[in-house]
Amino acid sequence: MNLQHLRYFLAAARGGGFTQAARTLHVTQPTVSSAIAELEKSLGVRLFHRGRQVELTDEGRRLADFAVRIEDLVDEARESVGVGEPATGDGFRFGAIDAAVIYLLPEVLRGYVAAHPGVELAIEVGPSSRHLVEEVLANRLEFAVISLPFEDPRLGTLPVLRDEMPLVVGAGHPLAGRRRISLEQVAREPLILFPPGSVSRRIVDEGLAESGVSPRSAMEMGSPEAMGKLVEAGIGISFLPRLAVAESLGSGALREVRVTGLTLSRQIGLAWRRGRWFGPAVRALVEAFLETCGMVDDWRSATATA
Repeated sequence: MNLQHLRYFLAAARGGGFTQAARTLHVTQPTVSSAIAELEKSLGVRLFHRGRQVELTDEGRRLADFAVRIEDLVDEARESVGVGEPATGDGFRFGAIDAAVIYLLPEVLRGYVAAHPGVELAIEVGPSSRHLVEEVLANRLEFAVISLPFEDPRLGTLPVLRDEMPLVVGAGHPLAGRRRISLEQVAREPLILFPPGSVSRRIVDEGLAESGVSPRSAMEMGSPEAMGKLVEAGIGISFLPRLAVAESLGSGALREVRVTGLTLSRQIGLAWRRGRWFGPAVRALVEAFLETCGMVDDWRSATATA
C-alpha cells in the first residue's frame, strides 16, 4: 500500500468508477485499474464490486474512512511545512442549495477565482439539503451550504444567515390587498409546498401544526423559484424564502401577506464532516464566504473542536 494507490482508490470511490477517476486525476483508466488491483492484492480483499456500476464493498467502505483521514494528515503535514496558501493544481468539490448559489455565492466566487485562478472548483447544486449532507458525510464534498437545522452527530454546522419565509400570493390574488390574514384563511387556500422531508417543508409543517392548522396542498416541488412563478400565476399561495422572492416582491409580481400568530424562517449555514481537516484552498473559500457575514472566528472555533 502506498499514498498513490490510496489517491487512486479515493478518486474512484468518490467518482463512482475508474474512468471518472482517471479523468479527475488526468491519467489513463488502465493506470487507475492497475493501481487499485495492486492495492487489493496487497490487502487480500476486493475493494469494489465491478459490474455495470462500480460500487465499494464493505472492505472498501472501511478503507475509504481510513484513506480520507490519511489524506487529511498528508495535506495538514504539507501545509505545516509549506507556505500554507492555495496552489495551482489544487482542486476540490463543494455543495450548495440553489438559493445559496444564486443569491449568496456569486460575488464570493468571483473574488475567489480572481485571487486563485489556478484552483479548480466543482460545485454540486443539490436537490435538497439532505442530499448534500449525505455527500458531505460520504466525503464526496468538502463542505456544503444548506438549510438548517440539520441534526446528525457526524456533522458540524454553523448557522450563517436567517432567511424569513413569508406567505406570498400573486398580485391578482384576492388576498393580495390584505396586510394580515388569519391561519384559518391560510388553511382554506391551496398551498404550494416543498417536498416532504426537506428542511423548508418541515419548518412550514411544524409551524402550522403548532397552530392547529392542516394545510390544503395544491402541489409539491423543490425549486423555490419555480414555486414563486406558480404563485405569480395564481395556482396557489406559498411560504417561500425571502432570498428567493425578494426580486418578485420588489417588482410587485408577488405580494407578502402577514399571518396572525405565525412567523416562519430558516437558517442557511455551513455543514461539514466532523474531524475534517481543510486545506488552504478550501479554507480560503470558506473564510471568504464567512467574511461577508462576520462569522470567520465562529467557524475557526467550531472546526478547532469539531
